[in-house]
Amino acid sequence: MKLSSTLAAAWDSLWVLQKRRSQPAWARVLACSGVAAGLGAVMMLLTGLLTGLASDGNWWRLMGPVNLTICIVTANTVLALFRLLELLLPARVLAAMAEGRYWSTTVILNTVGLAGLVLGFVLALLVLVGATGLGLEGVRRNIGVGGIRLRILLFFVVVGIANWAWWRLRARARAQRRQATEAQLRLLQAQIEPHFLFNTLANVQSLIAHDRAAARQMLADFSGFLRMGLERLRHTDSTLAQELDMARSYLDLFRIRMGERLRYSIDADAAARAAILPPLLLQPLIENAITHGLEPKVDGGTVHIHARVRDGRLEVSVSDDGLGLDAPRRAGKPRGNGMALENIRARLRTRYGANAALNLAARAMGTHAAIHLPYTATP
Repeated sequence: MKLSSTLAAAWDSLWVLQKRRSQPAWARVLACSGVAAGLGAVMMLLTGLLTGLASDGNWWRLMGPVNLTICIVTANTVLALFRLLELLLPARVLAAMAEGRYWSTTVILNTVGLAGLVLGFVLALLVLVGATGLGLEGVRRNIGVGGIRLRILLFFVVVGIANWAWWRLRARARAQRRQATEAQLRLLQAQIEPHFLFNTLANVQSLIAHDRAAARQMLADFSGFLRMGLERLRHTDSTLAQELDMARSYLDLFRIRMGERLRYSIDADAAARAAILPPLLLQPLIENAITHGLEPKVDGGTVHIHARVRDGRLEVSVSDDGLGLDAPRRAGKPRGNGMALENIRARLRTRYGANAALNLAARAMGTHAAIHLPYTATP
């Protein structure tokens, strides 16, 4: 990722309470320091204009480093306190605070911010004492020169007001974006319903012609499966554990049709099973693996479902040892139109932006589909 993109993402993350962060700490410190230096320069200019010292070059040379040190140390102390708050509070509490619906949230955030300003100012004094060798009394005397106390007071007031206003505006904007995202997700999930329904009914229809008893059993099992699947689509959230239960039921249903030609394995640890994700992401991948990979193969094959959490991200893969992506289709069996895969990508993009992806790759034998998304666990 380019430096500018990294810093932009870090800057945006400064205003969001998150338990887990994908941005590097150095980028967040650099972004915070840059903003603090710019704000300190503006405050120094305002003080210079108010005191008549703005045109005095010696004043700028003397007070510039002091002002820069105070602003950068103070800003990063505030950043550190907010990060400590994120680490101490449960994720669900942070999510409620990020919504900014309650006045108590504003009080807490501003209390932490002002505490960071005071603590940061004290730490900045200690840094200046060590760097200048003037001693604490000498630093205090220099700070009293040229209106720096007025500048510090202005800095505190402006930052406090800006912090309050910014958090409120960001909370309102996030609420609006969340409503728009949920509406778009509902629309995308509504597109899956008829696709999901017609495909499953088509599987039953294909079995009726040569094994009516198995078709009746499959139809009865499919009825329960469809109820569960369609109910899941009514929600924007599911857990991987629920999705894996559905996957197991779906594979067992296909075994009624394919018998021993279909084998499968599911491997997911407890952390992965607790992950929150949009519903019915796995079912289309399993259906593709069977329909296009294993069913046309004379001796069938195996579907492997694997899920792990690595570095704050959930990785779920569906792989098979079937015919592969470029294998010729059976006569009368058209190639899929890719609607389900595009729908998965659109849902991931709508919910996670560029922070999630669906990747499809050919293997020496079969196909490997992998979903990568940020990890969020159920409480």
